[in-house]
Amino acid sequence: MKRFIHIVGLLLVLCVAAVFFMRYADPERDSSASFTNSPSEELLLVNADNPLPQDYRHENLINLYDQKNKHFQLAKADIEVCEAVYQAMDAMFAAAQKDGVKGFIITSGYRSREEQKEVFSTSADGISAKPGESEHETGLAFDVTAYGNENFELTPQFQWLSKHCAEYGFIIRYPKDKEDVTGVPFEPWHYRYVGTPHAKEIMDEGITLEEYLERQ
Repeated sequence: MKRFIHIVGLLLVLCVAAVFFMRYADPERDSSASFTNSPSEELLLVNADNPLPQDYRHENLINLYDQKNKHFQLAKADIEVCEAVYQAMDAMFAAAQKDGVKGFIITSGYRSREEQKEVFSTSADGISAKPGESEHETGLAFDVTAYGNENFELTPQFQWLSKHCAEYGFIIRYPKDKEDVTGVPFEPWHYRYVGTPHAKEIMDEGITLEEYLERQ
């Protein structure tokens, strides 16, 4: 009987040890913990304190040039974003067009790690994000401008987007007077897809993605 109890006890110890090893000894799991713990990929936080894994790449990227009957223009032919982002942004710009606001030009979308390295290395002002710390590497963000105006903040296009972007799941990712939170100066041209419920709360309360995620 004592021998049987001893064997059972030994088996229990081995089982506990195996579970512990699988949970904590997997380096791949540890390296991506900050991302798998996010409520969803839409709320993926990317900044200097939360860089992307070296091999991160969204699987559902599409080329905007290839999309027919889109309601915006492109600054170049190789811009990509996630498919869900394209669907939302095209619906958004179509609504703006119905309101008489046109002339949106997408200047940037997804960037690979190598492309972000090049952008960072050629940034004269040093403001561009370091490789791995840019939302453009997620495919969830895009930059936009308008015809004939270098200051996007003063355009009718920006005024419309600032009022309506949340209805389509977008936020102004780097709002004015929030540099101490985001670490990035005001960028009226940079929009990030987070999904409609999240976007409405963020924009209605005038907070950042960082502040929103702290509540979750």
